Amino acid sequence: MVAASGVTIVMDPIKLRRVPETARVFVSHAHSDHTRGFRHKGLKQSTVQTRDIHSALSAHRISNFAAIDLNRKVSIDGVEIRALNAGHMLGSAQFLVHTPATSILYTGDINCVDTLTTKAAEPHRCDVLVIEATYGSPIYRFPSRETIYAGVVEWAVEMTKQGCVPCLHVYAAGKAQEMVRLFNIYTHLPVVVNPRLDGVNEAYRKSGHSLNWLASNSADGREVLEKDPCVYITTPGDKRSIGRKAARAFATGWALSLRGRNAAFPLSSHADFEQLVSFIKACQPEEVYIFTGFADELRRTVKSELGLDARAVPTMNQRKLFEDY
Repeated sequence: MVAASGVTIVMDPIKLRRVPETARVFVSHAHSDHTRGFRHKGLKQSTVQTRDIHSALSAHRISNFAAIDLNRKVSIDGVEIRALNAGHMLGSAQFLVHTPATSILYTGDINCVDTLTTKAAEPHRCDVLVIEATYGSPIYRFPSRETIYAGVVEWAVEMTKQGCVPCLHVYAAGKAQEMVRLFNIYTHLPVVVNPRLDGVNEAYRKSGHSLNWLASNSADGREVLEKDPCVYITTPGDKRSIGRKAARAFATGWALSLRGRNAAFPLSSHADFEQLVSFIKACQPEEVYIFTGFADELRRTVKSELGLDARAVPTMNQRKLFEDY
C-alpha cells in the first residue's frame, strides 16, 4: 500500500477489509493468490490480459475496471504509476510508482528469462523495491529452459511409444499455455487439454500467441484422447481417468525438492535464487522488502552479499504445488 498526496494505491491486496473504498487497486497478474483485489468495490486496474484470464478461470464479473497497458503511465494527483512486464505469464505486470518523495517498484511474481510465451522481466532503478521470493533459497537454481524443454518432450514421446498418454499437470494459467506451445513447436503430437484451460488458451490466442489444442470435452478431443498418440495437459489436482493408461508428470519449480512416484520437471514461471539476487542488485534500491516463500533466506543474502537494507514481510505462504490456478 502506498499513501501519498492524499492518494492510496494498493497492489495485490490479500485482505480487503483494511483497503479504503477510495483506494486505487492494482492487480499484477491472474493467478488466484493475487486477484483478491478484483473484488474491491473501488476502481481496479490491471492489464486487459490479466482481466481476461481471471474471467476465464472465475465466474466473478469485474466491475469498476480500467485497463492499464504495459509501459504506459497513469497519473493520480501527482503520483505516477507505470506498468512494466513481469515475465511471469501473459499480462503480468510490475508496478513502478513515483511519488514526490520517492520511487517504489513492486514486482509481483517475476520471471527473468524468456520463455515460449513471455519475455523476461527487466529491472528498473528505484529507491524502494518490494519483491517476491517464491524461490528465494539457494537450493533453487533452475537448469536452462532449453534443457528442461528437451526433457519434457523426450519423456512425452517415450511415453507414447510405450502406449501411454503423457499427462502433464501444470498451473492452468501461464504454465499450461507454455506447454501447449512447446508441443506445438517441437512435436507433431495433438495436444488435448482439460476444459478449465480452454478459456485461458483463448485469451493467449486473442493476444497473438499461436496455440493449437483440443478440449477434452469436445468430440474431437475425446476421440483423440481415446485412440491416438497425444499429450494431455491438465491442472495439478486433476486425478480423473482419461480412459487409457496415463503416465503422469508435473512441471514446477518445486520439482527440485519433490520426491514421488511421478516424473517432475523443474520448469518455473518464477525467477530462481540467482535471478532474484541479480534483479535486486540491478534495481539499485536503498531499501528492499521481500515477501512470499523463502523471504528470510533471501533477506539474509541481500544484506550480506549486496549490503542493502532488506526486510522480510510476513505474508501468505506460496510453497504449494497442488493449486489449480
